[in-house]
Amino acid sequence: MLAIVLIAVPADEATDDTPISIHANLQLVDQSQVTLNQLQELTPKSHIMPSISTSGIVSGYDVPTPDNLVRKNSAPTFKEHSITVKSGDSLSKVLSAKGISPQDIYKVSQADKKQKSLVRMLPGQILNFTTNEKSGELTKLTLIQNRLDSVKFVREEDQFTRTATSRIPEIVQTYKEAEINNSLFVDGLKAGISQPLIIEIANIFGWDIDFALDIRKGDSLSVLYEEKFLDGEKIGNGNIIAAQFINNGRTFQAIRFQTKKGAHYYTPDGLAMRKAFIRTPVDFSRISSKFNPNRLHPIFKTSRPHRGVDYAASSGTPVKAAGDGKISFAGKQNGYGNVVIIDHGRGYQTLYAHLRGFARGTKRGARVKQGKIIAYVGQTGWATGPHLHYEFRINGVHKNPVTVKLPNDDPMPKNDLKKYLPYAQQVVTTLTRSHSPAFARKLAALKR
Repeated sequence: MLAIVLIAVPADEATDDTPISIHANLQLVDQSQVTLNQLQELTPKSHIMPSISTSGIVSGYDVPTPDNLVRKNSAPTFKEHSITVKSGDSLSKVLSAKGISPQDIYKVSQADKKQKSLVRMLPGQILNFTTNEKSGELTKLTLIQNRLDSVKFVREEDQFTRTATSRIPEIVQTYKEAEINNSLFVDGLKAGISQPLIIEIANIFGWDIDFALDIRKGDSLSVLYEEKFLDGEKIGNGNIIAAQFINNGRTFQAIRFQTKKGAHYYTPDGLAMRKAFIRTPVDFSRISSKFNPNRLHPIFKTSRPHRGVDYAASSGTPVKAAGDGKISFAGKQNGYGNVVIIDHGRGYQTLYAHLRGFARGTKRGARVKQGKIIAYVGQTGWATGPHLHYEFRINGVHKNPVTVKLPNDDPMPKNDLKKYLPYAQQVVTTLTRSHSPAFARKLAALKR
């Protein structure tokens, strides 16, 4: 202060004789007792030097925290997505459209590389997934395959874990029956039997009944099958447990049973419903020419035996192998046009003629399974219209394919038969007790 006064009043200027008193109130301060707040009060804020605390945060200046640091330190938020798979969609296409990185798509795919559920997604299935809005990472993904089955992928650090879940529906046994007055499909649907069940019933009895030729008015059927319920709602049908068919005075029964070879249908005595041959190898509208050893040939007008059956069908209709076997001939053969001959072993042989063309893999020496498509209906050779000429031979002798007794499939193993017979008796009892009085009377009349 004294220095300031001396500067302000130069020595060479005239001075006032009035005395000036200067007082300075000095205070001794112990530095160890000075607090940070007191120091800030004593020192102008503009002269404060920034200091760095042990936490690394700068004090002394009002510096805003960087945005990325705020995001990193704040709690993450998540967003749920739900996509219905459409035709042509793939996992990469769906997730990329939602901003998921190729790296995350690859990681979740790696968790499914053995099962390939995500690769085999079908239209109508649902993809639910969750993303971290801060980082953009995929955190969870669920593929809902149907109302029962789903696959979940959960992120754990830098990879995903896969968990498959299957809900078990409640199974209820249901019985229904129908009398045929119009057709199997029309009357079956009227009785409340669904179309898939009707088709399965036709397949079960298809070796013994020709549903295009053998059905008569007044025939009846009954079926004991499973219905599936989930949360009190029916979601579909299960297996046919047993079925019975009354056809033109004949009665057939079939019971489902599981063996090591799979589930098949058997008679109550344990004989396979499946025969070694299917009765008709093509879906046809009518028989245009029956088996006739004295038939008058339509072109040559001479008596020439017709050693097979002609099934009228549209050109291009698939022709199926009647039974397991090995193709012994595939090519052209005189008036037969394009021909396939299958050797089934044990002296059985079938022939298919007037074919438009052959299916892929149909060639001499190739092995085929029953029901495999081998060719297509045509009009080659001496044919007056599109149809399949079908022959059935046993030890070289032609038999009528419509009436020939077809051999049963391989018998049930003895160990399985011991378990099957008491089970079959229980099922037959359940089926019998479920019959309506009218159905029971019809069965009783046939036993007389």
